[in-house]
Amino acid sequence: MLLDNEKIELIENCRAESGENPEHADIRFSKFCCEISECDFEGSHFYKTNLTGNHFDQLDMSGDFFEEVNLSGAAFQFCDISGSEFGDANLSGASITGSDLSDVKISGCKLDGMTVDGINITELMEFYKKNHKES
Repeated sequence: MLLDNEKIELIENCRAESGENPEHADIRFSKFCCEISECDFEGSHFYKTNLTGNHFDQLDMSGDFFEEVNLSGAAFQFCDISGSEFGDANLSGASITGSDLSDVKISGCKLDGMTVDGINITELMEFYKKNHKES
């Protein structure tokens, strides 16, 4: 499936197929202003994609790779993003509630204003570094 500069308002219960390889679809240069629900994006690679303000509901996005993706203001509800990687992604203004963050690794990120259960992470990290004694 190749969508070129088409405006799409709703993607639901979808399966995108392209030519000889039904598992891959080329949607480069498409414009999505929509709610996406109950779709399988497992193993997808999002590169230099603007997903600002989009609402994702009940998606399998496990094992996806988000590289230079703008997800500011995006909402993920009941989505599986286990095993996914975010590189140079913009998650500013995101809100994560009631989610499983077991074994999540965060490194080399701008954390200004980030809080966990109301605790400012930047201040917590500064306190830790100041008071942590190496063994």
